[in-house]
Amino acid sequence: MPADSASLVAALAAELQPRLGERSPAQAWGVFEGDRLVHAAAGGDEVRLPGQTAFRIASCTKSFTAASALLLADDGLLDLDEPLEDALDVPLRFIDDVGGATPTIRDALAMRAGFPTDDPWADRQESLDHDEFGRMLGAGIRVMWPAGTRYEYSNLGYAIVGRIIGLRAGTPYRRVVETRLLEPLGLGGTGFDSSVPAAGGAIPGYRRAPDGWERLPFTAPGAFSPIGGLFSTVDDLARWCGALAQAGELAGLLPRELTERMQQPVQVVSGDPTGSGPWLAYGLGLLVRADAAGRRFIAHSGGYPGFSSHMTWETASGVGAVAFENATYAGVTPAVRAAMDAVFGSEAGVEPDAGEATPWPETVRAAERLRSELAQGSLHDDGFDSCVGLDRPFEWRRADLAELIESIGGVTGAGELTHRTPAHAAWTLRGPRGAIRCGILMTPLADIRVQRLDLALDQPSD
Repeated sequence: MPADSASLVAALAAELQPRLGERSPAQAWGVFEGDRLVHAAAGGDEVRLPGQTAFRIASCTKSFTAASALLLADDGLLDLDEPLEDALDVPLRFIDDVGGATPTIRDALAMRAGFPTDDPWADRQESLDHDEFGRMLGAGIRVMWPAGTRYEYSNLGYAIVGRIIGLRAGTPYRRVVETRLLEPLGLGGTGFDSSVPAAGGAIPGYRRAPDGWERLPFTAPGAFSPIGGLFSTVDDLARWCGALAQAGELAGLLPRELTERMQQPVQVVSGDPTGSGPWLAYGLGLLVRADAAGRRFIAHSGGYPGFSSHMTWETASGVGAVAFENATYAGVTPAVRAAMDAVFGSEAGVEPDAGEATPWPETVRAAERLRSELAQGSLHDDGFDSCVGLDRPFEWRRADLAELIESIGGVTGAGELTHRTPAHAAWTLRGPRGAIRCGILMTPLADIRVQRLDLALDQPSD
């Protein structure tokens, strides 16, 4: 590992260059030290200014949402330990009786509210009307386990907190972020829609279609903007990381105690923060991990229709990276993580325990239907949330299925269902030349539907 920060910056820039740029039409990335962007680069014809072109940062927005909530808590306007249902202006109905305490604002910020993972579904809710969101909450949301007992990534929890922020501040959530964070920190290239005044403009997102890249429309802000609505630049997001790290000229513009609270492990994902081995935890709007040598890294990633993002830094040196790609769930996070580990000499951290859970009856019914249907080489669109077809049209998915079945020489059998959570099911389709891994994830609402369908070749491990 390089000994000084200048060497770390140079090494990280060199590691990032070959790892980025093959999965999307355009990319931008930068390496920073503290609050100072040292190196910026880009790929693709659409990026004119590598450090000042705005990409949607997706779930990196959650760090701004958490900081806003903590600022209001410091002002005495919000209590992090208040139950969500008490803090809202509309009824919040929980469908499942899982016992224990009901989720609080802190639980939602720490991804331990007990709500199901909801990435594909929630990403399509950003423009949802404020009143419609209220009706959604009153109709009922699903809960998998008691609050405070388990990590489960939930966008819905952050959307609820965003609504509470607006209520307690007496001004819309987006305005709270603008006046309390973006304007004081000088983040002029960051905002909630594609008109953000970044010098390089806002770049569109794409998805891979059978005939090449297909441009996606920008979505407008709405009730789910707190989960991933911000656009930002390499320059601005590096400055934001510097502010969170209390570095350089931005030190003190956010209360140190606030940024420290965001970066403390609240809900463990894997490993043991009190032990000597590697561990991973979620703080408040930020992921926190430690490697076997005790080095600590702060990070957050983002995936959205048309975009992928990641921000991270090593706490001792203040050296880190931000990276964007403009393709649907392009997977920029593994590339940046691999570059950071190569530079700092870290080994791969511990992975979350897959676990086994008792499924919801609706999950079993949907999985059994699809297991039979897919084994016959067919795929109907009933029982799916609209996000499934929006993410990848069903005619494309049917072509994918036919290609996979051909590659394994036809389907000769189907494996048993397994369930990582009540909302999840997985199984395999076997053939003479291999197997296909299949999985589904259900929506977190009263009207429960399949929000994600995964099909992939089962690659044998070495």
